[in-house]
Amino acid sequence: GSESRRGYDAAKTTVWLNQTVELGGKRDKRRGVANSEARLARMDYGLKRLEVITLAKKAFTDVLLAQGQLALAESLLVLAEDLRNTVAERVKAGKVPLLEETKAGVEVATARIARDRARRELDTARKRLSASWGATMPLFKEAAGELDAVMDIPPLETLSEFLENTPEVARWKEEVALSKELLALAKARRIPNINLIAGISRFEDDSEYSGNAGISLPLPLFDRNAGGIISANHQSIRAEYEQRAVRLRAATELAEAHSRLETARSEAITIKSVLLPGARQAFDAAQTGYREGKFGHLEVLDSQRTFNAARVRYLDVLADYQKAAADLERLIGMPLDEIQ
Repeated sequence: GSESRRGYDAAKTTVWLNQTVELGGKRDKRRGVANSEARLARMDYGLKRLEVITLAKKAFTDVLLAQGQLALAESLLVLAEDLRNTVAERVKAGKVPLLEETKAGVEVATARIARDRARRELDTARKRLSASWGATMPLFKEAAGELDAVMDIPPLETLSEFLENTPEVARWKEEVALSKELLALAKARRIPNINLIAGISRFEDDSEYSGNAGISLPLPLFDRNAGGIISANHQSIRAEYEQRAVRLRAATELAEAHSRLETARSEAITIKSVLLPGARQAFDAAQTGYREGKFGHLEVLDSQRTFNAARVRYLDVLADYQKAAADLERLIGMPLDEIQ
């Protein structure tokens, strides 16, 4: 101080307490934003969980497919060896030339190569499945499952009823709600807060005290949070457009997955009921006819390859069905067998 207030003995000591009082419901709006963000975080976790489950289902299907392909390759090798033995007997009997035995030996070598390749593919599929739950090496020897578990498919109209509540579409509903909460908060920030002040002062020269009270209110002459409101409004509009795009994309993916599932199911039923029995019957007839001298070696090979191709195709179609079912269940967020 100066003059009579000079020196610490004439100073005034004041202690103030300052409390901000928010106006415009800012606290409630911040709470609404936080709750919305928490719900979005849970939904994002649910979406990631569904993605991991779908990848694990497809990896499990690949293991079942590889196991079936290995079993098929081993049976084809047995068939090829049986045919070679039959040809060798006919060569010894002088009924067919030695060239046919050579061709049969080539078929055996080809079948053995296919068997070895199927073993390697199974090993790769097992490692990929183990990686889906974080393991570096598979701790199981065989996956137990039914690749040919083909069931009736609900109509697309029935599945579409679940679309609005699917995780991805529901997530964007919450995203729109969050954008509206942020817009409301941005508008509330136009209203200035008030500060309440209370304190006490002590005059050192005469040791007397006095109370203090005050109120302050900023004047937002140049800051009405116009930029924040415009940005929040644009984000709200963008979220609504994104929601429409996600809903349309989900409906398109649902229709595509349903079509793939129906196609795979129809093809699997046809192969199992028509193609496989016919190819098997033709192959058995060709083998019998070859032993009796009615057919040549080429007819036997041709019928064998047709039968083998049908069995391979059947496995591939079953795998396509299971993977399409996994995609469909991810889109609707529930197992197909739970749909009434």
